[in-house]
Amino acid sequence: MRGLIAAAGTAFILAIAGSAAAQACAAGTAKEINGNWYCSAVKAITYSNFPGTGSYKKVTQMNASSGQCTQQRYTYSGSLSPLNEELSLHIRGPTWVKQLAVYVPTVSYPKRSNTAGFHGRRHGHQHLHQLRAREAAKRGVGDVVSATIDGQLVSWTNVYAGPAGLGTATPVAKPFTSVPEMEPGAPLASASTIGTKIQVPPDPPNSITSTLGQIPQHSPSSSTVAAEGSSKESGTWSRQAYYNAAGGVSDGFTFLNHYGGSSGIPGTADGGESFGASLSYASSDGTCGAASAQILSDAMLQDNVELTVLSDKSCDDGSCGYTRPGGVAYHGFGGDHKIFLMEFSMPFTGQRGFNGDMPAIWLHNAQIPLTSQYGTNPDCSCWTTGCGEFDIFEVLDSGNFRCKSTLHMAPAGGSSDYFNRPTEGTIKAAVIFTGSNEVAHIQILDDGQGFDEVLDAGFVEGFTSQEGNDGNSSLFVLSP
Repeated sequence: MRGLIAAAGTAFILAIAGSAAAQACAAGTAKEINGNWYCSAVKAITYSNFPGTGSYKKVTQMNASSGQCTQQRYTYSGSLSPLNEELSLHIRGPTWVKQLAVYVPTVSYPKRSNTAGFHGRRHGHQHLHQLRAREAAKRGVGDVVSATIDGQLVSWTNVYAGPAGLGTATPVAKPFTSVPEMEPGAPLASASTIGTKIQVPPDPPNSITSTLGQIPQHSPSSSTVAAEGSSKESGTWSRQAYYNAAGGVSDGFTFLNHYGGSSGIPGTADGGESFGASLSYASSDGTCGAASAQILSDAMLQDNVELTVLSDKSCDDGSCGYTRPGGVAYHGFGGDHKIFLMEFSMPFTGQRGFNGDMPAIWLHNAQIPLTSQYGTNPDCSCWTTGCGEFDIFEVLDSGNFRCKSTLHMAPAGGSSDYFNRPTEGTIKAAVIFTGSNEVAHIQILDDGQGFDEVLDAGFVEGFTSQEGNDGNSSLFVLSP
């Protein structure tokens, strides 16, 4: 799924730099369809060997009068980066979404005294200074620390080594020196080898990354609950957002599309084609904008109707970093440990034309829709410099029954194995990011899988420990 579309509807395609063939089809299975190569149908695809460091250009200013934008080179690091940053979920019809959920590692809180005051019971602030110091002491300087604070997941780089004698120096990763771009479709592999190297500066000292935008440096006495960036504390995963179509329930999600500024709809169209329309609240069927947030109806999204799904935490306080002036803006879903659970179908419609009968589900770095996703000026989106896109289930040509997955980042690549398109009934699937394993994993689930408030540790461990390439699962090793 391309993150930037030109006015004429042509994909703004960038070359891949430095990618190498990382997967070969089993003998006799390779098949080319309209320039895209396919191997075998599988139930799971795992992506591994994330470099953990690199850079892209963040948008720092958008001038609606000129249609020009300013960018600044940003160097990232950390497990699964840049996909550990806030992500937005995107859905294109024909797709019928029945359930969605997002999970993050459960934070284990100490038992509270029965005499705790009301404020302590309601907000969980009791004894947090002491807990912060104890938890930070368990980590080395440079470790990514995550916490759920007032219902929001944030993370930062630890700079506190604990009491004297407990600190352990953490080696600093060497800076990544290229920003490859991406385009799948080579025989027996899904990454090309064309492109150019782009030199980037080394990481700035003491840089801090937040899954809810930039946050201040934390001192040992900060009133913050520190939780591991994994589920080590309790071994479970807690549901942060949930949507159920049949029940008309949506908690923690905001459904958006690109009708900002049209017919009095909140958002903006300032900047014209250079920026494209900003995000807006989506109508319940996704076909137009709305005056306020709506719950997605229990019906199929029609061909080429597209939704952006973000959290229900507003960016109005500036906590998302730079966002398009006048646009509707909400936080995405951040952290190097997170799970997206979904139940959906992708019926055949027989439609042709632009995006006809080509459903897709994918993830973007949330900065893309929060600035410019469908404008014509490439300098107005970080997509063009590799801030991250993960195609999960994408049909690449009209009427195809195969769904591909592809990573657009540095490095880029995509498995030539595929998932069967669910045309006659729903499937349940999980997208699992586990920084401790350094893998991103797509898994078709059993029909009986629930979307419970808590998932146990075995749910993740059973999937991310798979070897891959066993006939039902596939392993794609990213090649820098």
